[in-house]
Amino acid sequence: RVIEINPRFAEAYYNRGNLYKEQQKPDLALADYQKAIEINPRYAYAYLNRGSLYYQQQKTDLALADYQKAIEINPRFAKAYNNRGVFYNNRQQFDLALSDFNKAIEIDFRFAGAYYNRGLVYDQQQKTDLALSDYNRVIEINPRFAEAYYNRGNLYKEKQKPDLALADYQKAIEINPRYAY
Repeated sequence: RVIEINPRFAEAYYNRGNLYKEQQKPDLALADYQKAIEINPRYAYAYLNRGSLYYQQQKTDLALADYQKAIEINPRFAKAYNNRGVFYNNRQQFDLALSDFNKAIEIDFRFAGAYYNRGLVYDQQQKTDLALSDYNRVIEINPRFAEAYYNRGNLYKEKQKPDLALADYQKAIEINPRYAY
C-alpha cells in the first residue's frame, strides 16, 4: 500500500524485499532491493541484502561488489564487513577475512556473529586458543548461539576435555533439538 501511495519510497521496497527474502522468493526480493537502490543509490542496507542474495545464488562477484559498495557508503557498517569476511573466508583468503571480522568487531564489540566467524577462521588455521576465546565471547554475548557451543565442544574434544565437550554438545542440542552434526 505504501508503494502505491509513494512509489519513490525506497524503504518500502527494501522492507518488501526483506519479506520476500524471508518467504524464499529471491527473485522478487532482488527486484525490490534493486528498486530501492535505483531510488536511493546510497542505501547501504539494500546493497548488503542484495549482496547476501547474490551470495546465496553463487553470484559471488556481484555479492562482493555489493558488500564493498555498502562499506563505501557507510565505512562503519559492521554487518557489511562481516559478510565480506565470510566471502573471503570461503575463498580461503584468511588474512582478508580476519581483517574484515576485526573491523566489524572494532565497530561493534557486541557483534556475536563476527566473533563466531573469526573463530571459524582461527579454527581452520588451527589457532585453537584464539578460536576458543572467540567462541567464549560469542556465548557471553549470546548464550543461545548453538553453533558456538558445538564448535567450542569440538575444540574441547581436541584438547582432551571430554566433560567440557559433552556439556557444550548438550547445550547445543538443548538450544536447538534438531542440531545434528
